[in-house]
Amino acid sequence: MPKLLTRKCWGSLLMVAGTAIGAGMLALPMVTSEMGFFYAVVIFVSCYAFMIINSFLLIEASFYSQRKDANIVTIAGERLGRIGQFVAWLCFLGLLYAVAAAYISAGGALVGRLLQQVVGQQFDVSWGMIVFIALFSFIVLFGMRSIDIINRILLVGLIGAFVYLFFNIVPHIEPSHFVLGEVSYIWAAIPVVILSFTSNIIIPSLKNYLNNNIKMLTQAVIFGSLIPLLFYILWQFVIMGVLPIYGDQGLIAIEHSAYPVNTLTQTLQSYLGLSQAAQAVGIFSICALATSFLAVLISLVDFLKDGIRVNKLRGKTAYLALAVIPPLLFALFFPKGFLIALGYAGIFVAILYGILPALMVWRARYHDRLTPELRVFGGKPLLCVILIASVAIILFQLAASVGLLPI
Repeated sequence: MPKLLTRKCWGSLLMVAGTAIGAGMLALPMVTSEMGFFYAVVIFVSCYAFMIINSFLLIEASFYSQRKDANIVTIAGERLGRIGQFVAWLCFLGLLYAVAAAYISAGGALVGRLLQQVVGQQFDVSWGMIVFIALFSFIVLFGMRSIDIINRILLVGLIGAFVYLFFNIVPHIEPSHFVLGEVSYIWAAIPVVILSFTSNIIIPSLKNYLNNNIKMLTQAVIFGSLIPLLFYILWQFVIMGVLPIYGDQGLIAIEHSAYPVNTLTQTLQSYLGLSQAAQAVGIFSICALATSFLAVLISLVDFLKDGIRVNKLRGKTAYLALAVIPPLLFALFFPKGFLIALGYAGIFVAILYGILPALMVWRARYHDRLTPELRVFGGKPLLCVILIASVAIILFQLAASVGLLPI
């Protein structure tokens, strides 16, 4: 890494990585199991390239804004008018509420199991969800500096647990599991993979945190986005190498269980048969969920503060309540909605961080004739490719939801 990365930039870089590495990563082996390892890696690299280009389009669009602390609602309103602002509102809330619900569901199950091990008695999953929310809401109340510090600690735990797991899982890998899968399963998996590379939600908050320093912001996005790509490929390698696709403990059975992330960790523990590995699986899963959940919460709070300017909503606590109550209710009443939420969140990502940034940049460059501090390469052809690819992602998810694509 270049020496020019400051401590604040390092923290921002890790927040970009931590935002992406979350429940999506834990779900990847399940939603990509039937396409095989090779096709999964191809999709990972393709979705990584798509999302990092969109990240820079969002950065470019943000520097056209008249307000330096603007979130995507304000930016969309300035460039695309009331319709663009409404779409941004709808998609951002849909995305983060869906993702938060998935994280609360998965995190609640893991925390509930942890409480059971510590206390020695059965805990309902709903109590795990409440504890999970309360802990991380408390951290968010103290602002970005506290989130930065906690995120670094969580990433150290995540990386340490992952390294331990990797070297303990590799001896159990079955080479026969690495077969060339079915291409037809690629399309339905793309929305979830796209979501797994979505660190874009944290960009407006980081822009403000870094005092609009475009150099530090671009460094954080470039280096921070590479970390999830490496993790996903290695994670895919070890999980698909150890667990079979079919059977009672196969990846497909895990995908259709009530709490897939919790089931995945339990299945890994039974396959490895090591108490230390079991603890590492739990630490890795909780850290992966927590880093992303923190980013989702602070992004939601900043978004609501930017979009709802009502005098009665004073203080971060009220905005935090608006951020956590709707996804908590979804997680409580739809306990099997983990993968469904992640899939439909991919649609919101395609609109919010694919279509809207491309349209905002197009409007600013070629209609308003504004001069940016950062100009993404490619001109109109690249913007057209992004728009077409984003529409395709939406169609993939809709087709899968009505049974037109195998899942």
